[in-house]
Amino acid sequence: MINDVRLAFSALQNQKPPDGDNLAVLPIGPTSGVFVGIDDQSHQHLLLKSDASTPPAATDVAALTVTTRNLVIAGAKVQVLDVACLLAAVAEVFDHFVVAIVERVAVADETANDAVESVLQRWRQFLVAPSGPPSREKLAAVLGELLVVADVVHASAAKGIEFWVGPFGSRHDVRRGGTAIEVKTTRSHSTHRVTIHGEDQLLPPEGGVLYLHLVRLEEAHGSGRSVNSLVDELLGAGVSADKLFEALTAAGLKVADLTMTAQTTFDVRERLTLPIDEQTPRIVPASFQGEKRPAGVIDLSYVIDLGGQLHRALPTTAYENLVRSIGSGNTA
Repeated sequence: MINDVRLAFSALQNQKPPDGDNLAVLPIGPTSGVFVGIDDQSHQHLLLKSDASTPPAATDVAALTVTTRNLVIAGAKVQVLDVACLLAAVAEVFDHFVVAIVERVAVADETANDAVESVLQRWRQFLVAPSGPPSREKLAAVLGELLVVADVVHASAAKGIEFWVGPFGSRHDVRRGGTAIEVKTTRSHSTHRVTIHGEDQLLPPEGGVLYLHLVRLEEAHGSGRSVNSLVDELLGAGVSADKLFEALTAAGLKVADLTMTAQTTFDVRERLTLPIDEQTPRIVPASFQGEKRPAGVIDLSYVIDLGGQLHRALPTTAYENLVRSIGSGNTA
């Protein structure tokens, strides 16, 4: 569906700009009465056939306007609810917003107003102006986690990404049941040192198991992987756009900034997965007398060197089984 929307907007952009208040319009989606349009300022529009007595949906999203208008489409006068994207910087996000509304109209059989208002409740945090290029450190960290998320999705054909819990404050990045993976990304050329936050980050779930997945990245201009390309890959695999965008936003990456990340690419130099247990260098509650931090210690971060653990890395088949089990839900 997203490709249909993008092709329709692209086709409209290549048409002669409409005059005055008119719109160049094309039908879209499986349901009649749904159109996309481009105005004479190149703003993108979603147009939904609506009853004339229905008031326009309200929105406090600066990037959008929602109004009702009358159009002549294929020779017939039609009243539509018109959702217009005013910021070119969020146009790609608007494409997915259009898909979410069209699918809701088609599947849930909602009115135009109800569909727009329902989707806006979840999407208003995504339709914001870009704040500037994210830092390379942030992009590297998010890319490392997305690599594991993509592994889970591809290995298990999972569509949901509810196992990606790190962005929402969980102490481990990936978890399903009693199985968890903590992802650490480094841009170091030679060492295997990573920073651990708190005495519980390397503590397995109660009664479960924990793995540390190390990703070594090297910035490479014009080649390699980017956060933007991995997001496109996951969306192409059928992952819900609003669930993925929600996780990215919670991870500190605005969806409107995604297009800026396309030029920041990394070569993946190394990836390995280590079991976390008594042989792992770590600080856990049991490291302290009484299993509590000393009085007055407010925060704890420390660096461990995994160089002496490399021989314990999971073989490829074991890692594939691990991510497949997380995606399918068949974990310990």
